[in-house]
Amino acid sequence: MPKLHLPSRPAILLTFALSLFLVPGFTQTKVPTQTIEPTYVSIADGLVSPNAKSVIQDSFGLIWIATSNGLQKYDGYRFETFKSAPGKPGSLQNNDVWGLLEDFDHNLWVGTALGVSRYDRRKNEFKNYLFPGYFNVPVGPPWGTTFRIFQDSQKGLWAVTRNLGLLKYNSKIDNWEFATYKVPGVETPDRYEVCMSVAEDAKGGLWFGSTNYGLMHQAKGDTIFRPVQNEALTSLKLDDVITYLYFDSTQTLWLTSRQGVHKYNPETGSLKTLIAYTDGNEDAANHWNKILSDTEGNIWIANNYRGILKFEGISDTYTEIEIAGKMKMRTHGWNITMTNFIIDQSGIFWFGSAESGLLKYDPVNKPFQLLSHDPTNPKSLSPGGVFGIVASKVKPGVVYVGTRGSGINVYDPTKQTFEKVTFNVVDDMFGGSARAIAEKEDGGLWLGTWGDGLVELDKNYKEIRRYKYDSANKNSLSHNQVRVVKPDKQGRVWLGTNNGVNILNAKTNTIQRILNKHGKQYPDQLIRKIDSLISTDQKVASIEKVIDNQNITQPLEVKEAGTYWVMSVAEMDPLLLVDLGWIENSAKDTVWKMNKYEETLYAGGAYKNRIVLGSVTLEAGKYNLRYRTDDSHAYGKWNDAPPTQTSLYGIVLLKAQAGDRVQNFQTEIIPEAEELYTSGSNSNDIEITDKYIWVAGESSGIDRIDVLTNQVKTYTHLPDDANSLSHNNIRDIHADSQGMIWFATNEGVSRLDPATETFTRYTEIDGLPTNLIEAIEEGDNGEMWIGTQNGLSQMVNNENLGKTTFINYNSTDGIGGDVFLSLTNTRATDGQFYFGGDHGLTTFKNVTSNKTPPAIIISNLFISNKSIIELNDSPLTESLLATKNISLSFDQNNLSFEFAALHYANPKKNQYAHMLEGYDQDWIYDNRNFAAYTNLDPGTYKFKVRAANAYGIWNEEGLTLEINILPPWWRTWWAYASYVVLFIGFAFTADRTVRRSIKLRERERSRERELKQAKEIERAYTELKATQSQLIQSEKMASLGELTAGIAHEIQNPLNFVNNFAEVNKELIDELKQEIEAGNLNEAK
Repeated sequence: MPKLHLPSRPAILLTFALSLFLVPGFTQTKVPTQTIEPTYVSIADGLVSPNAKSVIQDSFGLIWIATSNGLQKYDGYRFETFKSAPGKPGSLQNNDVWGLLEDFDHNLWVGTALGVSRYDRRKNEFKNYLFPGYFNVPVGPPWGTTFRIFQDSQKGLWAVTRNLGLLKYNSKIDNWEFATYKVPGVETPDRYEVCMSVAEDAKGGLWFGSTNYGLMHQAKGDTIFRPVQNEALTSLKLDDVITYLYFDSTQTLWLTSRQGVHKYNPETGSLKTLIAYTDGNEDAANHWNKILSDTEGNIWIANNYRGILKFEGISDTYTEIEIAGKMKMRTHGWNITMTNFIIDQSGIFWFGSAESGLLKYDPVNKPFQLLSHDPTNPKSLSPGGVFGIVASKVKPGVVYVGTRGSGINVYDPTKQTFEKVTFNVVDDMFGGSARAIAEKEDGGLWLGTWGDGLVELDKNYKEIRRYKYDSANKNSLSHNQVRVVKPDKQGRVWLGTNNGVNILNAKTNTIQRILNKHGKQYPDQLIRKIDSLISTDQKVASIEKVIDNQNITQPLEVKEAGTYWVMSVAEMDPLLLVDLGWIENSAKDTVWKMNKYEETLYAGGAYKNRIVLGSVTLEAGKYNLRYRTDDSHAYGKWNDAPPTQTSLYGIVLLKAQAGDRVQNFQTEIIPEAEELYTSGSNSNDIEITDKYIWVAGESSGIDRIDVLTNQVKTYTHLPDDANSLSHNNIRDIHADSQGMIWFATNEGVSRLDPATETFTRYTEIDGLPTNLIEAIEEGDNGEMWIGTQNGLSQMVNNENLGKTTFINYNSTDGIGGDVFLSLTNTRATDGQFYFGGDHGLTTFKNVTSNKTPPAIIISNLFISNKSIIELNDSPLTESLLATKNISLSFDQNNLSFEFAALHYANPKKNQYAHMLEGYDQDWIYDNRNFAAYTNLDPGTYKFKVRAANAYGIWNEEGLTLEINILPPWWRTWWAYASYVVLFIGFAFTADRTVRRSIKLRERERSRERELKQAKEIERAYTELKATQSQLIQSEKMASLGELTAGIAHEIQNPLNFVNNFAEVNKELIDELKQEIEAGNLNEAK
């Protein structure tokens, strides 16, 4: 039995010394370092072992990991694990997996501790090649251990093993055999050795490192490996084992060994040692090595516990890559052992480790920088987060940041420092806040504070003046909490306060208040008149100075029917009746009530202080004056500014005296056609464009003010009208360079085209991370950056897709926090973006994205909730991953698809769209990697998938799977053809039958006719016979008659003569008698 090969310790030292002798000055005097912060994929994420020995990405984009506890497949979302299962010959050979390879035919070859397994994707099973039994060595590690599997350009497969050396796959016998060695002076080369790497040069020659014979080479067309005859290579065998081989673009052979990193020139035979190690050469873990070049041509080496090296191109200069959170020990390298690595199709590095699982490193620079408070750095941002912001135009690059309680911070991006600027604090809620900041042309500032009104500073940040609310001066600031400060081109400064909009004339330092619908008031003279009557006998009853949590009833009696005046003051807002006054009769019926906000006017102080004057006709009788308050904002316990127009807080009933003119107190006091007004009380934002001033009120939509005509148009949310604002609460307004007006609302983003007055809405359905939008800034090329309460979103118009998509970033992307605050966003003149919140200030300029679109796979297809891969009668003829079309029976029409975008920068943020052509009318952008369809009719469908990586780079070509659902047999073409044939046959038969029937009937009728004719003939014949007989008799009689007639004629003539003569004689006798009688005897004679 062959013996295991174990290197000797003295030989290690000897060969190391030899390498020093051969190449003096082999190391850099000072090695630069680069720190990377990889993402760990560990057992908590689904990895079955922290020992990831090898990793590859297959041609479909899937990541495969060889671990000491099985083989795993990873698509960025979940792992699928393959293990050895006793009694199942189609399972993995052994769970201790070392090497992985996908061959040119997409077969996956797996090196294990017992040999090699080949994975059949279609059958989802393994063909196992057990090395110990085949090569007649003991069963079990280390005899079957296969470190790596390699395929050359001629499709030859090679396996490097622990103690069987280099093996070659023989496809004719479907098994493995020893590679052929020829060593000068050795009749039978020792084949039982350690082999760790094999490589191919540009000429097709193969190279591998032999423990026994050093560097071996097989020329193209040859079938025998021979030792490279070079004294410089003598040390790279036996004890200083070659652990990896790699040819760079110049065909220089890079070698790693247990004792160093080397470069070998096959043309000249020169060997150069770049790094030689003096420690740990006896450690078995130092055989873990891998060499690859990145897309920029730099050589990377995963160098076991000795770390990661990055060479500049193919030079000898390198950088040592340090891993954040890992420690380099004094005597034994790093506390992490790199086993293997790949650079995937998108340029992401995957490092396998012996104890920390997988390390994923994306070299694309993180675009975001967080500026936050650092207690140890006085030049950092003040605590409390960002409250307001503006980018300087006078001092390009400088950004003024408003804070809560610390005034403003002046940020210098070149120095990365914040200069603190404070002002005198009197009433500010946070002790010195800047909610709004605007820059003057000379570099001075206006600061909108949260209690100290508007503060004006000069260019040296010294206070010039302050504008505050004065209850006795209607030309003062309307509220001391100033949210918005926006200068226009006419020298005016538009101020948005918590009590409406004000206009500051910067030249005269005067303020004009703009009325709003909630701020209309009764004339002070009228209110003073009513107040004066309360203390007279015209007062019938009153409830005054009502404190909180009251429900008061004041009985009263009206002795005289007539008209009465009612005045009530209460807390009320458009959506809620907080405090309430009313009158009820003795039957508890309400006869007057303060119950409609739109019928109230402003009572001064906070806008929720409402007053109403009315008249009511009362009959004589008993009534109750009623008033109710809640637990806040009542007399003596105000939570906001109290009413200022009247001292009444309650309800009063007054009798109108004779001669008093009863007026309609609900008449509009301020004609809207003559005065500017806004819809809301609190101003959330103001945007100034060339023609209009746009004002966002608290929950009141948008007012568009035309200052030339004093006309105001209000845009609000209409539930049944898609061409309206998506919500009435607007947090931010932004006018872009194309004239579009953008609104950040509580229900997504609304975009208004002022020319056509059409709205376009964007919500979570379109890809936003949330509908709670806080801020909007225009980027380049039509993109928009959107600050939300769930991170930042980059809105991109994809012309090729004809679709607006969103790329969402959260705290995992380095933005610092997920919740942003309105009015804390700006873009500096140098293009730098700033978005603020309680977490600090997030800034970025150019988002360097990974431009590689994701590969797309259909990972599973379910038929009636059963995986097509697991069906006994699966219709697949190849792997589902490679399948382009599939035919299903008519009853396999309930389909579900699982698909994945194989881009690993941040898989959770990959985006999806799908469409079943033949069923769906358009693409469905729902960002789900699952789709289901039920009861599909027979026919041809095309299931299409598009996907984008985490940076919004779309695979626009997508993936298409054609599905042909066959009709039932009775609806197939041949069935229809049969139906046609049968129909023709039936028609022919029917025709023949009909024809036969017709013929029979015709024959019957002919027979009947013939019979009838025969009978008629017979009858005719009989009749003819009779007639003949009669005729004969007649003829006889005729002859007799003729004879008789002849005789008679002959007799008749004499008879006629006799007869005639007799008649003449008779006449003569008669005449004779007449004559005789007449007496004419003579005549008679």
